[in-house]
Amino acid sequence: MRIFGADPLVYLSMFIGLAFVLALGYVTQQVTMMPVFQGLILWPFLIWALRYARIGIAIRFVVFWAAVILLGSVVAGLVLEQSALAAVPGSLEFNAENMRWWTGNVTTVQQPQAWLPPFLGRTGLSLAGGALTAGLVPAIAGARSLAMLGLWIATLFGAPSVLALPLAIPLWTWAELLGQIVIVVVVAEPIVTGDVDALLTYRRKRLLLIGFAALGVALLAHLMLPTLLQPLLQGFVT
Repeated sequence: MRIFGADPLVYLSMFIGLAFVLALGYVTQQVTMMPVFQGLILWPFLIWALRYARIGIAIRFVVFWAAVILLGSVVAGLVLEQSALAAVPGSLEFNAENMRWWTGNVTTVQQPQAWLPPFLGRTGLSLAGGALTAGLVPAIAGARSLAMLGLWIATLFGAPSVLALPLAIPLWTWAELLGQIVIVVVVAEPIVTGDVDALLTYRRKRLLLIGFAALGVALLAHLMLPTLLQPLLQGFVT
């Protein structure tokens, strides 16, 4: 029970709602429905946790929510294949760009002028959207990104080496995901509780430091690792 931090039925309720939205969205290819409803499913749980529980529980909720979307999208990609990609705008381009990088071509993955502005934009959205909408807008945007990652992982199930799967999501993406989750939850709390001074408490300042440190790791890793990793990754898909 301490692992969950809340009644497991809360997580079950979130899982059922997300599973229904994922199944319906992928089957009917509702390109706008999925991320919006996925964000709306998380939002009441996030508000409740920030208002009546603890910030640690709120972070657990978001991590669970993200894991369900990611793994659900992997399953959808395996079952529905190309038709699943049509339900998530940008997935075809995302998969193609990653595969070009994995097969040894120079792509935007290795070009800071291409990936840095979106990275900064996502960070700004986490800060502003978290503070002004109590995390709803970042959740909607994040749901689409998580779905894209899940569909990319599903693509690699056909790779010659099973080692492609654990490396499907690079270090900088994991670090950014951690940083964005922590930052969104922390900056969302004042608008929910009405207590802006909460951000000045030791724990909130520590969490913000962890969030921005994770984004710093993501930034440095993305600057340094793509070209170094490319020969290794190429051996897993060719």
